[in-house]
Amino acid sequence: ATGAGKTILALFAAKALQQQLSGRLHLLIIVPKTFLLGQWKAMLLILEHELGYSRDEIGLVGGTMRQAHNKPVMIYVVNSARYKVSSIVARQLKAGQPIMLIADECHRYGSRENRKIFDFLGAVDKKAKSNYYSIGLSATPRIFRFESLLVPTLGPLFYSYDIGQAIAEGVVNDVVIYNIGLWMTAEQAEEYEILGKKISGAMKALKELCPRLMKVPPNTFFGEVQALTFDPNQEIRLAAMALLTVLYKRRGLVYEAPQRIDCALDLIELLSEESTIIIFAERIEQSEAIYDALAVHLGGAVAMYHSEMGDVARTLALRRYRSKEVRILVSCKALDEGLDIPSADIGIVVASTSEQRQRIQRLGRILRKDEGKGTASLFYLSLLDTVEDTTLLEKGMDEIEEMHLSWNKTFFHPAYDELAYTLIFRLEEKGLDSTSVLQCIDRGRVRPDWTKSAEQLLEAQRQADSPSTSAYYGVMRTLAMIRERDRQLPDSAPHPSL
Repeated sequence: ATGAGKTILALFAAKALQQQLSGRLHLLIIVPKTFLLGQWKAMLLILEHELGYSRDEIGLVGGTMRQAHNKPVMIYVVNSARYKVSSIVARQLKAGQPIMLIADECHRYGSRENRKIFDFLGAVDKKAKSNYYSIGLSATPRIFRFESLLVPTLGPLFYSYDIGQAIAEGVVNDVVIYNIGLWMTAEQAEEYEILGKKISGAMKALKELCPRLMKVPPNTFFGEVQALTFDPNQEIRLAAMALLTVLYKRRGLVYEAPQRIDCALDLIELLSEESTIIIFAERIEQSEAIYDALAVHLGGAVAMYHSEMGDVARTLALRRYRSKEVRILVSCKALDEGLDIPSADIGIVVASTSEQRQRIQRLGRILRKDEGKGTASLFYLSLLDTVEDTTLLEKGMDEIEEMHLSWNKTFFHPAYDELAYTLIFRLEEKGLDSTSVLQCIDRGRVRPDWTKSAEQLLEAQRQADSPSTSAYYGVMRTLAMIRERDRQLPDSAPHPSL
């Protein structure tokens, strides 16, 4: 589970192993990105007393850091480790040196280039291999060809701790997921249909050339097609590239739909002005468009972070977010993995790939515990009537409440709106003005408050720091009372007066 302490688990596993060995255990830690060097070193120093590794015993290799491989703890960025670390480790293993390799974000190390860090396994005999220990860390380890690529080098999956368990045991924060479906325009629907027909034709042509694709499961099909673009048969290569081209065009239509940005902006207007928010876009142009739109209205309250920004600009953006100088951080894929930043109250996934790995990483950004933090909210936007998943998670979890809304210039929440209509009807029946109530109802539609008990909401109303907040909780309390009464009534009974 993201945010549940994988780093600490690995380091204490190393400590437990050291206690069983006669020789000093050396650690080789592989990370995918440069900024993780500092995060791992910081954790080692925090745990210096427990683990026994001092500052002088930790070496870093990656980016501008080029420490010689002569320390008991060596932390490498994988790009720097590919061509040098394997021969060093092979020599150490042959000399009888116990080594534990910790592969952080291990799903990254199945590619042809990154797998070179494990070449030492083919260069040592059985006796030397007995000095090799390994642990892979990932919130989502099961990559394409997991059994054939990662298991032989890191070992089988032996322990998992999912988000549901972490929430149930209070290790991470409670969360509500809002799955919001966006309607396509007529023009988008027409273009989507045309691309769908082209995809069907291209897929049929490729399967005729490569019949084995008919037996490939859906979750690995795209990877197989990508692999075929390197096939020695030119006809198969061209057919695979033709299919990928139209698939990418359809993906662009879905990911870049402008209503995603419009919906996100509407959503932020309804959320608390005190909340901290991380916005996840799929493409840099999309994140920049969101940032520009928010900056007009919120000015210095918003910052942006993506891979094409300079190092200084990225560092400044994170510093401003960490110090709470800004409360909204607009990001792209650069925040998906590894980077240690303060948890947010709210996440908005404007666009996302179908990979559960990416979605779990983004969910993890709002799951971290923080003092005084209430239930977190994650909003997942999808384009309806397309191949895009309409829910963030493949499988629901008992520990995570999910709500289903739609947006077409305004939000619609079937369960919530049924209660709201009842309240408005009763007010109008009594000749009362419902204008201020409607404003509270709009805010509550994208918040979890109405699901709380009437007693909890009464307490929140009493502690409100402004008349508008008090009025809001009063309306939410009334909706909660209607919900409770509905549960107690038989289906055929008339609704009681409020």
